[in-house]
Amino acid sequence: MLMDKLIQAFNDFGFDEYKEIQQKDIIFSKDVFDQCARNTCGNFGKNYACPPRAGNEDERKAKVMKYNKGFVLSKIASIKTRDEMKNSMEAVADSTKKLRQAFEDEDVFIMGAGKCTVCEKCAALEDKPCRFPKKIQYSMEGSGIDVVRMSMNQKMTYNAGGGKVGFFTLVLYNE
Repeated sequence: MLMDKLIQAFNDFGFDEYKEIQQKDIIFSKDVFDQCARNTCGNFGKNYACPPRAGNEDERKAKVMKYNKGFVLSKIASIKTRDEMKNSMEAVADSTKKLRQAFEDEDVFIMGAGKCTVCEKCAALEDKPCRFPKKIQYSMEGSGIDVVRMSMNQKMTYNAGGGKVGFFTLVLYNE
């Protein structure tokens, strides 16, 4: 069963928490969409997983809403120093990459934080078509998802104290 395989992978790849969710638990926020449009993260227009190249608000939301089940995952990471934050972000990215690889032949949609990292330099920067459109790594925030509220609603660790926070991944599927 797909759900059992997913849960095993979450544990194998070092995620600290996971909560099963339904489509209704995904929180879209106009404020998050607006933050993307204001380019608060610096990725606006620079890759195919972020706006505006990822589609308008309705298109980005539709990519998520075509799935009826899912999991919100977190990996608790240290951000006390720049080096710790860099190492933590790399560890989260590595766990998410392994998860994507494990389910690349399944109808599983995995969203993380930040821009797509499939290519070292995105073709969007040269105004060329995406080289790997089936491998685009969409971000939760870039799709308008309010990660903070959603994780709090699921009673997941967002601020772990002591310079540690939860980094979140969303895994969606149909069953």
